[in-house]
Amino acid sequence: MSLDHIVSVTIGGLTVGMIYALIALGYTMVYGVLKFINFAHGEVFTVGGYVAAFTLLAVGVDADSSPLMLAGALVAALAVAVLVPMVLGFLIERIAYRPLRGRSRIIPLLSAIGVSIVLQQLIILIFGSKPVTIPTLELSSASVGLFGVRVRVLALVIIAVSALLMVGLTYLVKSTRIGKAMRATSQDMEAAEMMGIDTNRTIAFTFLVGSALAGIGGLLVVMYYGSLKYDAGFLYGLKAFTAAVLGGIGNIPGAVVGAIVLGMTETYGVSVDLGFLAWFVLAGLVLGLYVQMVRVPRQRVGHISPDRRTPEYEQSIVNVYRFTPYYGVRVLMAERTDALLSVSAAHAMRLMMGNVFLAAVAAYMFMNASVRIDTRWQPVIAFAVLMVILMFRPSGILGEAITEKV
Repeated sequence: MSLDHIVSVTIGGLTVGMIYALIALGYTMVYGVLKFINFAHGEVFTVGGYVAAFTLLAVGVDADSSPLMLAGALVAALAVAVLVPMVLGFLIERIAYRPLRGRSRIIPLLSAIGVSIVLQQLIILIFGSKPVTIPTLELSSASVGLFGVRVRVLALVIIAVSALLMVGLTYLVKSTRIGKAMRATSQDMEAAEMMGIDTNRTIAFTFLVGSALAGIGGLLVVMYYGSLKYDAGFLYGLKAFTAAVLGGIGNIPGAVVGAIVLGMTETYGVSVDLGFLAWFVLAGLVLGLYVQMVRVPRQRVGHISPDRRTPEYEQSIVNVYRFTPYYGVRVLMAERTDALLSVSAAHAMRLMMGNVFLAAVAAYMFMNASVRIDTRWQPVIAFAVLMVILMFRPSGILGEAITEKV
C-alpha cells in the first residue's frame, strides 16, 4: 500500500465527508431546536443541485469559457443554489410543520415523509426524470500536486468551503443574538417565549440556514460528479442523517465529526486492502476493551447509592464488566433482585458482543489481507461502523451520554 494511494484515498474520503456534513447540519439543527427529523431535507439538497446545474446550462459555460464568464456563472449558480432552497425550506416549515407543532411526534414525521415524496415528484415534473448533466469545466478537471499525488482542485475547494461554512455556523450559534435564541428555543421553547424570544422566527431562521447549507451541498456535488439525479437526495439525505446520528443528533460539531467518519469509512472500505483496514479494526477493539474493562465499570461504581456502597458490591459491579461471560450470564440467568447489577450485566453483554464482533472482523481481515471489498458493499460497511459505534456509545460520538433507567 503506497503512501500516494493513502493520501489520495484520504482526500477523497474527506471530500465526501464534508459534503455529508453540509447536509447533516440541517438535520441536526432542526432536531436540536424542534426534536423532530426533517426527512424532506434530502430533497431540498437535490433542488439546490438542480437549480444550480440548470443555471450553469442556461448561461452556457463549458471548458472553453473565459475565467470571467466562468466566475460569473458560478456566482449566479451559487446564488440560486442558496436562495431557492432557503425559500423552499421556509415554505416547508410554514406550511407543513408549523401547523402541526405541539402534536404527537409521529404526525410531523409523517408530514415530513409526505413533503419528501411531493418534492421528489415536483422535481420530476419540472426538470424531468433524466439526470441533469453539466459540461466539464476547467475547475472541475483541474488538479494540483499534493504529497506527491495529483489531487482535484475541486476536492480541495469543497473541503475548504465546507470547513469555512462550519466555522461560520459555529460562530453564528454560539456568539450571535439569533444563535442564543436558537439555543434557548432548543432547551425550553415555552421558557424562551416567556423571555421574549420570537420562537416562530427563530425556528424559521433555523430552516433557512439548514436549507442554504443543503443547497450549497447540491451545487458542490453536481460540480464534483458532473451530474445529479432526481432521487439523489434520498441516498445523500439518508447518509447525512446517519452521520448526524453517528456524531450525536442535535450536536453541530458532532454532525461534522460523524460525517467525516462516515465519508472516510465508505472511501477507505472499498479503496484499500483488508490487511490495511484490519489495523483500524484492531485499534477499535483496543478502544472497545478499554471502554468495557476500565471506563464503564468506573462510571457504574459511581452510580451506587451511599447506603449500599460496600467494597464487595463495588467489586461485583466491576466483575460483571471484566469477566462478562461468567458473571454477566450468571446475573442475567438468576432472579432479578438488584436493578443496577442486572442493568450492568445486560450492558456488559452488549459491550462484549461488540468486542467479539470486532475481534472476528479483524481476524478475518488479517487472514484475507490482500483482498479488496467491492464498491457495492460500501453502504454495508457504513452500516456496520454505525452499529458498532452506537453499541459502545448509543448517544453518538459527541452526543450527551444517555443515562440508563434502572
